[in-house]
Amino acid sequence: MVDAVVPGQAEVEAVEKFARKVVEDLGIRLAEVGISGITEVHGSVPRGTWISGDRDFDVFIVLEEEYRRSDLQTILDVVKDFVGEGWIEAYAEHPYLIAEIDGFTVDFVPCFHINPKNGLVSATDRTPLHTRFVLDHLAESAKDEVRLLKRFMKGIGVYGAEVKVGGFSGYLCELLVIAIGSFERVLETASGWRRGEVVGPLKNADHGNFKKRFREPLIVQDPVDPRRNVASAVSENRFWEFSAAARAFLEGPRWEFFYPVERGVNIDGLMTRVRSHGFDLVFLVVRDGEGEVPDVLWGQLYKSERALVTALGKTGFSVVRSKVWSDELSRHIFVFELESAILSSFVVRTGPPVRIVEGSRRFLETYTSSDDTVSGPWVKGDRWQVMVKRGNREVGTALKSLLEDGGRGIGISGGIAERVSKGFSILLGGGAESVVTPDFAVILDAFLRGRHGWFE
Repeated sequence: MVDAVVPGQAEVEAVEKFARKVVEDLGIRLAEVGISGITEVHGSVPRGTWISGDRDFDVFIVLEEEYRRSDLQTILDVVKDFVGEGWIEAYAEHPYLIAEIDGFTVDFVPCFHINPKNGLVSATDRTPLHTRFVLDHLAESAKDEVRLLKRFMKGIGVYGAEVKVGGFSGYLCELLVIAIGSFERVLETASGWRRGEVVGPLKNADHGNFKKRFREPLIVQDPVDPRRNVASAVSENRFWEFSAAARAFLEGPRWEFFYPVERGVNIDGLMTRVRSHGFDLVFLVVRDGEGEVPDVLWGQLYKSERALVTALGKTGFSVVRSKVWSDELSRHIFVFELESAILSSFVVRTGPPVRIVEGSRRFLETYTSSDDTVSGPWVKGDRWQVMVKRGNREVGTALKSLLEDGGRGIGISGGIAERVSKGFSILLGGGAESVVTPDFAVILDAFLRGRHGWFE
């Protein structure tokens, strides 16, 4: 297994040669325009923990102390001119560039040279310090252990701290190996994790006090910034998925944990499964031609998904599961698995306790005179109840009503609400065939199977 993740000598030389050229050429360009700073490669390449086949790395422009955050856009304009074409401006705490160059994906990230005792100017200032810490504390023999851990996490789908994934960053993998000792020891430890688990690469750290400050599932103190939890991006789902997969691997190691088998999806067969699925499937399709920074977009999508599930539940539709997918440009699809897409004609409303005099009076006045009342009011236990005609019985009608204002009233994020206001479509079951493209089909197939690939 180790041989599959460790780059060969030729691959190492090719990556290092390309990285050196980018760093040297960009350094010359910055100097020509009078920018004081140095260009450095950071991330897994200089730390020696990158996986064979990976074609991405980070170039940091470390600016001298006289620069301020207001200068960052000027720096990026120089980088844009240097790259020429094929770049995307992204945004984390501040802007950075992603560029495709000669088959490599390169992130160009400006940061500031700092004295750790004086604090950070921006969050990315930590990265050069991270590289130094890893090089000082990760044994040469442990670098392949990190590679195994990263590949395992990629295989089970929990690798990546970006909002879309909500998983484990490369730096977090390095710290876990530094703190625990090896790939296998990390899995053994993770298989018995409990929520609020604290892992620390620093000896004699006050874990109890650190745990009081954070509420995330996993807590790992950043050795270069003791106020920060490196694992803050790890979601509840990813935390427990990793723990479960670790346990399953230790019980029965298989190659597929590292390199899952890619399933071919026949769309006609997939749609047959959609039509015969035990629950009703509803698709909300939102289209928009304007791109968005992925982390921002996925934050909006996940917030909107939660709002829609809550609103449907309050309307009477029981959502078994949900999923959101996006091509990150022009098409966003929310999928809801419902117990039923059509509700019964009547619903029982529960009122206040009989002992609440004023509340009871208002409830009785409302429903005894309503044309929608079918039966009641009556007393059940200590509360009033009444049976009334249901308003929106079909999920499509209910969703249209919920989205009249773009969904702002139910808590959909502003960016998605704006897109919804431009137009959307609601498709039921087999009627969604027109939007099931090959890329979405892979996601829908996995959703219908409802089990992690490493179970198979």
